[in-house]
Amino acid sequence: MRRAVAGLLGCAAAGVVNLAALAQPHPPTLPTRDVDVTYRTGALEQRWRFRAADQKLRLDPPTQGVYMILDYSAHRMVMVNDTERATIDAPAPARTPFGAPLGAGTVRHGTDRVAGLECTEWETGDTAGQPTLACFTADGVMLRARRGDAVLVEADRVAYGPLDDALFVVPASYHRGGRP
Repeated sequence: MRRAVAGLLGCAAAGVVNLAALAQPHPPTLPTRDVDVTYRTGALEQRWRFRAADQKLRLDPPTQGVYMILDYSAHRMVMVNDTERATIDAPAPARTPFGAPLGAGTVRHGTDRVAGLECTEWETGDTAGQPTLACFTADGVMLRARRGDAVLVEADRVAYGPLDDALFVVPASYHRGGRP
């Protein structure tokens, strides 16, 4: 489960995290409506489902039976392993989409089209201080992240619409803190 957790955290570092504390201007980085996005990272596929009403994100990486639920309202995350029927709870990371500490600035660049949707590119720095560009829709969906010419993650499919509450609930019978 520890390896799966490390993989999920890596996925989260390249994903959507609230930038509300950043200096103006900054992009909207939490979707304003329910959305289901499939991203490609090289040959790998990961799925992100965000429910706007309670600001919860479910991240399903390529690893089967492992997922993460981030609760932006409560500033918590839970990593879930269905095979072991176990969870690990932790505070949600206080980071920008690419791991830079909150408070790092952003610079607006041009617009582009990804997965059939228009987005605006925003530059920020990653944990190594390297410039990274993220392309966000006007309603807060990240469609692509890249560093230089290297695409880190890119949306392949975006679907708006209501999401099942059960996707964001950990089964009560699962053991907290890993294996029983």
